[in-house]
Amino acid sequence: ACSEFSQRSCEECLKNVSCLWCYTNNTCLDYPVRSILPPSSLCSLSNARWGVCWINFEALIIAIAVVAGLILVSIAVCCCYCCYCRRRSK
Repeated sequence: ACSEFSQRSCEECLKNVSCLWCYTNNTCLDYPVRSILPPSSLCSLSNARWGVCWINFEALIIAIAVVAGLILVSIAVCCCYCCYCRRRSK
């Protein structure tokens, strides 16, 4: 159970992937798997840590969204470029 790691350290808590660390009260909580994001009643996103201790959940979500957006844009640009080259070569 994640609650066993409360009042210890963030690193100890996050060794278990199913745990979430909340800096507001230094508690280790079970990650709410039924919802994608932990509810603010459990812990605010700016104080929640999951996976790594050095980045908060809010920044983690933004970083993942930016990387996913860049990948989608680069795929779209490659597809458009390839279609344009095919039309030109014919």
